[in-house]
Amino acid sequence: MRLFFAVLLEDHTKHRVSLLQESMKRALAGQRIAWVKEQNLHLTLRFLGEQDEKGLQRAIEAGETVARLHAPFRFVVRGAGVFPDTRRARVLWAGVEEPVEPLVQLARDLERELRRLGFPPEDKPFRSHITLARVKEPPPASVIERVLASLPTEPLGAVEVHSFVLMQSVLRPEGSEYTPVKEFPLSHPPRF
Repeated sequence: MRLFFAVLLEDHTKHRVSLLQESMKRALAGQRIAWVKEQNLHLTLRFLGEQDEKGLQRAIEAGETVARLHAPFRFVVRGAGVFPDTRRARVLWAGVEEPVEPLVQLARDLERELRRLGFPPEDKPFRSHITLARVKEPPPASVIERVLASLPTEPLGAVEVHSFVLMQSVLRPEGSEYTPVKEFPLSHPPRF
């Protein structure tokens, strides 16, 4: 099964992010872009790829260990951008605004625990973002820059993180289907 760890968004924030997507879709009409469905919007902490039953159990063990190390926190979703850059746009994303340190630390601890349990290291550094779309054929940089400059700058919502989730991804012709496998409540007492 194809697995990843994610922070899920509240419905209100998902809806606001999907409105940002709609604005981008209109501006990029006719481009070869696969848009993420509103119900699938999330923040990926770590992609694990195809795993057997043993890999699933090790992933659950990692999630349980890491969840005990973290207290609940919040972050704000604001802005948009592209990876890797506007000339070679492959991913359109919504941004995460300060404070991002608890999110980065959560991803870092998850990476450390997964490695300890035998998972191969992640090949790229964690960057907190919400994927909006995957670009199949990059439009000219000037088009992307114009779209990004036209987007609203107000926050799209706050996300209260009380848990993270191990998700299963099933690839279907109509798009990916995500199913929660296990939720990991953050249970460390908050620091004051």
